[in-house]
Amino acid sequence: MFTTVLHPKFSYTTLLFLLSFILLAQSTEEAIFNQKMKLAKGNSTAETALTIAKSFLGQPYKAGTLDASDKEQLVCNLKDFDCWTFVETVTAMSLTKHSAQANFSTFMNNLKKLRYRDGEVNGYASRLHYFKEWAIRAEQNKVAQDITEMIGGIPANKEINFMTRHRDLYAHLQDNDTYNLIEKHERKLNKHEFYYIPKANVKKLESQIQDGDIIAITSNIEGLDFNHEGFAIRQNGRIHLLHASLEMKKVIISTEPLADYLNRFKKHSGIAVVRLL
Repeated sequence: MFTTVLHPKFSYTTLLFLLSFILLAQSTEEAIFNQKMKLAKGNSTAETALTIAKSFLGQPYKAGTLDASDKEQLVCNLKDFDCWTFVETVTAMSLTKHSAQANFSTFMNNLKKLRYRDGEVNGYASRLHYFKEWAIRAEQNKVAQDITEMIGGIPANKEINFMTRHRDLYAHLQDNDTYNLIEKHERKLNKHEFYYIPKANVKKLESQIQDGDIIAITSNIEGLDFNHEGFAIRQNGRIHLLHASLEMKKVIISTEPLADYLNRFKKHSGIAVVRLL
């Protein structure tokens, strides 16, 4: 038996309010999840992913949702997304839909396995901060396969180290132990080959991209692997991008084909294609 001692200004009413707020937030996310699980199950994970992704059209874009707390924890936000959390959330839902137990607990476990190195939440550095490593680990876990080289990709010949080169941009990297861990993971990441399809070649390779493929847009920025992520969706014979758009502040399907979308942004160098298994 134990006794909880509260600060004089911290009443049990406040405690109950906070607990109620946390439970309400979780129940809201679980309710949204349950709605998505009622959507039609596709013949493949990719087909299901596209169905789920389209069901989020119009949802708001919001950056920084994973960094809202000082303490690293598994965040589940099904109401608004940045480009990466959108792809990750939809992928986790699709895996859950095709699993033996398509429940919220399974979904949260899938989300954790995708987001954290070895599926363990152990501080800021345990989260995957480079999408290239996300794709590598998804392939190792038989969730997806990077098919970029197979369909005509070329070596990027690029060192990935943006975070440690720009330590001042990341509050968590002011801690030396965290900084050293991120630097260690960057060195490991750079031992892996990195292929991409230059944006000038994307249009002629569109026939090899399938609906529901994850499109990761490579970066011209020094030290950075990718600028943006989304899902491939074919419309009128051309590949478009279904994504959480910073430009439009919501989840959309690009009005122009992917190849044209890439050409509007100088910072985009091309794409990698990751196919869900």
